[in-house]
Order: sequence, then structure tokens, then C-alpha cells
Amino acid sequence: MDTKKCIDVRQFISWLKEDYEKLVSFRPITLRPVELASLLEKLQGIYDVPTRIFTDCTVLVGSKVGLMNMQDFSEASFLVTLPQDSDPAQGKISVMSPLGSALIGLRRGEIINLFLGNTKSPFCIISVNQNP
Repeated sequence: MDTKKCIDVRQFISWLKEDYEKLVSFRPITLRPVELASLLEKLQGIYDVPTRIFTDCTVLVGSKVGLMNMQDFSEASFLVTLPQDSDPAQGKISVMSPLGSALIGLRRGEIINLFLGNTKSPFCIISVNQNP
């Protein structure tokens, strides 16, 4: 893993821990408090004290992730970024977005259920590139 990226993510984790109460009370954030706490726990498990071995197939901050809709077999790819680097129009999604936080820590081949409008759709992670 890129040392600079690791340092940036650790700084982000510190910021999240320090400002957690402010973030929870800040309404424009898209994650619910329980989702924010889960994201913080996942990031700490990856970047602070790894609780499992992460392979090249694991979605991390900075990974380009390919998804396939299991209903219509359409494909899309996203780059999972820190909030300051996100640009959805360019396919860069924030780790603090519902999709970004759901993908962190998952591996290629895993299925994730996402809501598109009012419809729950299964997506398969078909690729993970940690050095896009």
C-alpha cells in the first residue's frame, strides 16, 4: 500500500474520531450515526491495527472497484477516495458516501445489496485495483 495514502487515511481516521460528535449532529452528512461508527471501525481495522490480512482483492481507500448488477448484468466502476478527493461525475466516490462506506473491506467476488431508488439490487464486486 502507498505510504502517502496510508498516512492520509490515518489522518482522516484521527479527524473522524476527534470530530465524531460534530459529524453526527451535522445533518447534511449522508451516513447515519451507526453507519459512521461502522465506517470508523472498518477503517481502524484496516489502517490502525489490522484485524485480518488484506489482499490485493480487498477494497481500500484508493481502490478502483468494478461492480456488476446481478439483475441486468450492467457494469460500473468507481474509485473510492477520501472526501476531499471525491468527484462523483468523474467516478470518484467518497469513503463517507453510503456506497463508499459499504464497499470498504469487501473483497472481489462478494455480493453487496444496494438500494437504487426504492429497489434493492444485488451487485457483485468483479474487480479491485488498488493501484489505478
